[in-house]
Amino acid sequence: MDFEFSQGLAALAGIIPLTIIYLLRPRPKNIILPSLMFVRRISQNLLDSRRTLSKRITDPLFYLQLLALIFLSMAIAGPLIEDVKADAQKVIIIMDSSASMSAPDRINEAKSIAIERLGQENTITAAESIPVLLAKSLSAKDAETVIDGMEAKHTPSDIPRAILTAINEKENEYGKIVVISDFETWEGRAPETYIRIANTKNMELEFRQVGNKTANYAIVDGYLKDSNDGTYEYTCTIRNFNDESVKLDVLMESGSDSGSGTKVSNSVQLAEYGSQQIKFSKIPQGISTVKILNEDAIPCDNIACISIPEVKPKKILVLTDSDQAISRSPLITAISLLPDIDVDVRKDLPEKLADYDTIVVNSRYKPLPSHTVKEIVTSAKNGKDLIVIGNECLYNSSAMHGLYSVLPVDIKSVDKEGSHTIETVGSGKNIFDDISFSEVYLRKLLVTIPKKDAAVLVEAGEAGPLVCMHNINEGTVIYIGFSDTIETDAWNNFATTPTYPVFWVKLLRYMWGIEDISETNVNTGKYQAFDQTIKIKTPSDTISSDFVYFDECGLYGLNQKTIVVNLYDSAESNTFTEKRLNLTGENGAIQKEDLHTVSPDRSRKYLIYLLLLLLIVESAVMLRRGII
Repeated sequence: MDFEFSQGLAALAGIIPLTIIYLLRPRPKNIILPSLMFVRRISQNLLDSRRTLSKRITDPLFYLQLLALIFLSMAIAGPLIEDVKADAQKVIIIMDSSASMSAPDRINEAKSIAIERLGQENTITAAESIPVLLAKSLSAKDAETVIDGMEAKHTPSDIPRAILTAINEKENEYGKIVVISDFETWEGRAPETYIRIANTKNMELEFRQVGNKTANYAIVDGYLKDSNDGTYEYTCTIRNFNDESVKLDVLMESGSDSGSGTKVSNSVQLAEYGSQQIKFSKIPQGISTVKILNEDAIPCDNIACISIPEVKPKKILVLTDSDQAISRSPLITAISLLPDIDVDVRKDLPEKLADYDTIVVNSRYKPLPSHTVKEIVTSAKNGKDLIVIGNECLYNSSAMHGLYSVLPVDIKSVDKEGSHTIETVGSGKNIFDDISFSEVYLRKLLVTIPKKDAAVLVEAGEAGPLVCMHNINEGTVIYIGFSDTIETDAWNNFATTPTYPVFWVKLLRYMWGIEDISETNVNTGKYQAFDQTIKIKTPSDTISSDFVYFDECGLYGLNQKTIVVNLYDSAESNTFTEKRLNLTGENGAIQKEDLHTVSPDRSRKYLIYLLLLLLIVESAVMLRRGII
């Protein structure tokens, strides 16, 4: 055994005088003798008894002090033993689950390596565009079940981010991080840099590379251009990831809800590692797809979906007490600006309420009848879109209180004084990004409180929401706290500002799911948060959540709008690289730095603990004998 300070073993020489003391020390005995005989025997044998060595030592104090002396000398010397702080009892598996891992056998090979590397306590993370923690602190058996169920997603990968997340996790200290990937794409510093970072935090980092080069063809880019005739032009880039030329068959399909559609076929000849742009014109509203019909390594990059929001004819019913024959209200003027909109203004309900897509209640002075309110509430609960304008009548009339059950807010009072700052919040910042409320002042408004799961888009400080919405059975109910009156006693001046019509156009398009094409065509790996829980239909499942992560190519349904998601990532589609990173060692593994170093710290600490324990026991024995 090696020692840090071998001279400290000289303290073991103290064992010699300790042994002599206990061997020469006279042992008292209880013997009944006459006093005179006792004195004579003592005087005659005193010198002989001191010179005579005992054959054995039976005093337990001797052994306690002997052990204490040994532990003390060993602690001073500091035995150098292997430091097992980085032992692989705690293992963090980071497995690449990006699109390139869907190439044949890559994900299966990664699973096999991950199972081989499992320890006693295991954490499993999928490295996609964001780190996805799948399981934490699992036994090897349970971790194997999680690994067997892993699949490659359709996103890019951000392995450096996943590594740094694992390294910065305090619970992973003294653990082993195993990164398994094909390393088709890598952003950031060299892998060796992350090994050194992990070592500084007492972690071991190991890289394992999987997969062989294989031919692949992909749609790596695509964009839309408005043709200004109700259709769009789509341009995509197709690339050949192979060292041989290839002829690719491409098919564009477009359709609509009516069932009619078109198909356009095309063929491209690509040289080795070549690429070419293809244009398709007259792309109609709705969902269209462009497909590479040739089979290859990664299926998800052979399809590009196109989503052009359909502007379907809408019929709006406006219930109001204003006389439209005298002057058209700003609200009616604003909502009439949208194309294919039929606005029907009435004071009472029509016979066929189901014919209308959206109902707007804007009663300022005369409340609606109770039976009308009940029908409106029933319609909203059945999924009909409803917009209610916050006028004084909504607060004062008991009949209008029947609308409260479906409103996204609770109405508390009427505020007639005070200065309020109007601000967009949540999703409202994106919806009304080019609308300024700085010129809007409020003389009066209804003080409201948002209900649970309601989304506030515009608010007036402590007075509460001015624009708030929630969903009921696939329908949307919106409360608008801006009265549209323009008389001298108007509650606000919003209806007189230039942005008032724009506000209504943007609000209605958002409610109906008519988005800009940049918002309905996104790349995988993106995510979006919502102000409330909504129903989300993914390409493989249907969930309810306030967060969506686009990790699959295909169609996503978010309430009334459809979003298409494409890969469009040449780095993930390039599966023909032979040496992706500067990986050295056997089986594509980067040689890790050995954290099993020799150190005296751990042994010295335990020796001191034992020494203190012996001193406590020795003190207890001496106290019991009355020595101290």
